[in-house]
Parts: sequence; C-alpha cells; structure tokens
Amino acid sequence: MIRTGSRLRGPQLYTQSDFAALSGAAFRARGVLDDLISRARSGVYALELEALCLERIDAAGAKSAMADIDGFGFACSISVDDVVTHGRPDNEPLRRGQVVTIDLMLSLDGWHADVAETIVVGGGGHPLLDALDAVWDVGLAEIRPGAAWTEVTRAMAESARTNGVRLVCGLAGHGIGFAPHELPVLPLVPEPGDPPVVLRPGMVFTLEPAVTTGDGNTIDSEDGWAIRTADGAPSAAREAMIAVENDGIRVLGGA
Repeated sequence: MIRTGSRLRGPQLYTQSDFAALSGAAFRARGVLDDLISRARSGVYALELEALCLERIDAAGAKSAMADIDGFGFACSISVDDVVTHGRPDNEPLRRGQVVTIDLMLSLDGWHADVAETIVVGGGGHPLLDALDAVWDVGLAEIRPGAAWTEVTRAMAESARTNGVRLVCGLAGHGIGFAPHELPVLPLVPEPGDPPVVLRPGMVFTLEPAVTTGDGNTIDSEDGWAIRTADGAPSAAREAMIAVENDGIRVLGGA
C-alpha cells in the first residue's frame, strides 16, 4: 500500500505471457503469506515472523523486494491493531485478540508480487474482518475493462458504510510488474484533483482495501514508517494482484 500522492513509474501494459509470470510470482508470495499467517500465534514475536518470511522467500526461489524500498529494512510489514500499514517488525510478542495485518513483497525472475492479509491472533471472528470480506467482494465485482477506478471505490465505500466501517483515507493501491510500484495510483478515497484512471486490458495492479471502525483519517508514527488511524481505532486490510484482460479480470496467485 502506498500514499495517495506517490510518484511512480509507468504505467505498464502487460501481455498474457507476462500475466503468467506475474501469477507465478504471486502464487509464491501467497504461499509465504499463508505460512506466516499459520505461525502468527499468541506469544510469537513479530521479528520471528519476519525471519521466517525471509527463509520462506528464499526457499521459494525468490528474493525479498520489500526490504530495499526506501530503506524499509524488513522482508514484511506487520501492522497491529491501529497500525494500518508499514508496521516494522519488533520484539513485542503478539497477543490473543490483536488484529494483525501481514504484508510482503517478493520478486521472482524479475517479476514482482505484493500480497497482504489481516487475521485475529488466536482465531475467531471479528466484525472488521467480516466488513473487509464484504468490501473486497464488492470491489472485485466492480473491476472490469473500461471501468473507472472511481466506480470501484464508490462501491467499496458504500459497502463499508453498510457494514459499519469506513475506508482508510490517504492510501492507495498501485500498478505492479517489472517494478514493485508502478502507475496507476489507485486511491482508496479519491480526492477531486486526483487523476482519473480507467482500467484497461494489460493493466496489473493491487486491490488493497483497508477499513476501520473509526473515522478513516491517519497519522504517521514517530518511526516515519507505520501509518496509524488518527483516532486509535483498529484497522484491517487485504491485498492481491489483479490483471485486466480483454473480457474480464484475473486474480493472480489466488487470494
């Protein structure tokens, strides 16, 4: 997830063979993410999960792509409760009931993949995750060749309101492929001056809604990385890669 005003290269339009390569990278990334999720139990340290992330990425024949982005320094981000994104792993043990988002990025043969998921430590349901499921399904249903991105965000925002949450402001999805972050920038909550984006065949981008029970505004943490909800409300996010084809879309690597 990037900031709405990020300056990126691109956009790129990719071919079916490119889609296949990107899908392979996304599949490896999803496998690593699922492994981390299965290990995210009460008492486990975030830094332990980060070490496991590096180990699993290497075992998958890939390379970590997150650590080098602007000096982030870690193979994955682990964002807890009111941290929406870019949480840097630390020595705090996870606790039962915490809402935790794990986000990782890797490269495979020069192709990039970026995935994220939110869980509740210790399992069990959570209204935020139920709302995220609903927002995700609605957003995915709106993505099609020729659709305006604002149509997608409008549908997600309405679903969020219906489910008692809000989309998080100031953050965006992005194109991905040859580079980890490419155009277009796809803001969750578009502003009037944002450049219009029409989804075209050949585009590959991240769909990554983030929802919160609060007002949706964010603040930066003191470390310059973690982005928190301004009111301290918990948040949840999901990220997967979407390829736009001539007659529809494809979720790359599963979600």
